[in-house]
Amino acid sequence: MADKLNSDILRILKERTGKTPEKIRPRLSELRRKHSGLTPNAAAQLYAESHGTSIMPKLDPEDRRSLASVQTITQVNSTKNVKIDKRTLNITNSPIHNLSFGDRSTVNQSVVNLDASLSELFEKIEKTTRLTPEAKSDYKSDVEALASQIGKTKPNRNIISAAWKTIQGLADVQGFAQLITQLAPMIHTLLVNKPF
Repeated sequence: MADKLNSDILRILKERTGKTPEKIRPRLSELRRKHSGLTPNAAAQLYAESHGTSIMPKLDPEDRRSLASVQTITQVNSTKNVKIDKRTLNITNSPIHNLSFGDRSTVNQSVVNLDASLSELFEKIEKTTRLTPEAKSDYKSDVEALASQIGKTKPNRNIISAAWKTIQGLADVQGFAQLITQLAPMIHTLLVNKPF
């Protein structure tokens, strides 16, 4: 099924973007040519993001892997030192750090704190035995979607809100409540205030 565009996804894209399928399909083909190995549904997620929305819940595990591999390839594979309040922060090439910081020239303490918390959450999801592999994949994708928006100069609050709504469900899983509580005010600030 991964080599064929999900008809529900095409319908959602049509509704959310106001574009006809005849205009959407060529853009998806362009994205697949640009990013080798991208499934049609993963290309649809990239297209959706470029229009300020997301169809992440509709992606199957293969689509998510395909999307993750493209995001990994496009990350900056280096280590950077960023000066913050006379301290030096070492930014490694972990998925969350690269998604969050991107190529920003200025980084403030709010971004650093949020990035560190998302990184911790990502690792905790990876290590927990209280979630199914499918649930882990879904939650990690939402954390990555959230991190990718934080790295933008104009984050899309709709994507942040949708990802956060799902991530909050982790508060009911043993061992996650404290971290979700710690993240909540940072996400709230991001949603109600101007970007960092």
